[in-house]
Amino acid sequence: MSFKPIGKVVNFADEETMELLALWRDAVSEIDLDRHLHASSYIFEEYSHYIVVHDPVEMEYPKNRDEWNRRFCRETGVSVVRFIKHDGNRLYCKGLMAMNNAAVYGILPYTDFDHQEATYPKMGMEKLKKAVFAEVMPSVRGKHILDVGCGLGAATMEIAQHNRSSKVLGIDLLEGMIRQCRINAEMYGVENASFEAASVYSLPHENKSFDTVTCFFMLHHLDDIPKALAEIRRVLQEGGKVFAAEPLDHHHGTQREGRDWIQLFENAGFSAVSRNISKAVFIEATAEK
Repeated sequence: MSFKPIGKVVNFADEETMELLALWRDAVSEIDLDRHLHASSYIFEEYSHYIVVHDPVEMEYPKNRDEWNRRFCRETGVSVVRFIKHDGNRLYCKGLMAMNNAAVYGILPYTDFDHQEATYPKMGMEKLKKAVFAEVMPSVRGKHILDVGCGLGAATMEIAQHNRSSKVLGIDLLEGMIRQCRINAEMYGVENASFEAASVYSLPHENKSFDTVTCFFMLHHLDDIPKALAEIRRVLQEGGKVFAAEPLDHHHGTQREGRDWIQLFENAGFSAVSRNISKAVFIEATAEK
């Protein structure tokens, strides 16, 4: 039995941005159905989530992410998505793990009546981020806020929604991810969040441009953390705040505890305190005069 495509995926996912596949759970994608098809034939008001069958992602993930290989990188890809809206033959959804222009072969209503019997490995990092954000986000305040390492913009948009009269800027290295961030913000109606491609080692902003900076779960990926913190200090106003969170157990080089992060921030011109939240360390730093 062979399947014929019913449409294609429209987003900014490519091999480079799909290296960070977990971030795409929060990204918006468009499914552009064939002209003779209408989205209302596949979408029903009783269902919020759908199974989408699509072309596989043409890459291989490391062994610790083998579940991604099984679901998205074999003969076909299968995503469980949250429906957002449809317009004619265009359908918009969240969580589609497929690259731009991938063919779509089926859209099926998702039900979970058997979920109590299911067993599967839990995504520890996702649970950790939720625990940290639930505790930290209400404290993030400012008029001009910079979110460093914004990924696909989920945290940036949450910060913006907590600070509706403020301007929130998210930065990341890849232009494709930034374009996807803009689509996500537009689709969710977050008008006070903007995005640009930039390096934390050389921020394209004047001294003292921001009163608050956030950097969640990204500093441990950097080769030169002191250089990044010095650049963050440069663009932060005196007395401004940095809110950072880092996993206590990860696979990206040096393992650091709270006292280690405090020393790094103090060396960059901050006073800092830390506390553990689940398996993460949260750092709140203040730019000294």
